[in-house]
Amino acid sequence: MTNTAPPLPPGSDARISGLLADGLTRYTRTRKKRARLTAAAAGMAVVLGAGGLAWATLAPLVQQTRSAYCYSADSTDSRSTQVGLPDEVTGPDGSTSPVETPADRTASALDLCSSAWAAGILSDGTEVPPLVVCVRSDNVLAVFPKDESDPRSDETLCTDLGLALER
Repeated sequence: MTNTAPPLPPGSDARISGLLADGLTRYTRTRKKRARLTAAAAGMAVVLGAGGLAWATLAPLVQQTRSAYCYSADSTDSRSTQVGLPDEVTGPDGSTSPVETPADRTASALDLCSSAWAAGILSDGTEVPPLVVCVRSDNVLAVFPKDESDPRSDETLCTDLGLALER
């Protein structure tokens, strides 16, 4: 004797088809919603990552305006030292004035890097070579020596290093 399934009541086929269709619709909606949430999360990750990269790439404003790097050769891979630029300078008569303009920053960077060269920090001797002030991509000043026999202009030297000339 074989076991057989009991007969289904009339209209069961339509009801089962309806339940399957409803389940499929809910499943499709859930997948679309999940895909939209995943896309939104990926978009937020990109935005946050780009913001974090920009924050990490640019130096803080205090470092941009109050420091400079002195390099021992005309290469960003050469030995360097960081110097702090003063908030104000004292003149020969004892009066003080704030360091506010880019020209003041440039003069302070040149003065401090010249002192580093004269002290032998960047070379074995105390002779100070001609110096060129460039701006790094993070807006911090970078001071490089320029060989007197180098035919390049100051701007070309900075450009060759991937930097801009400080004006």
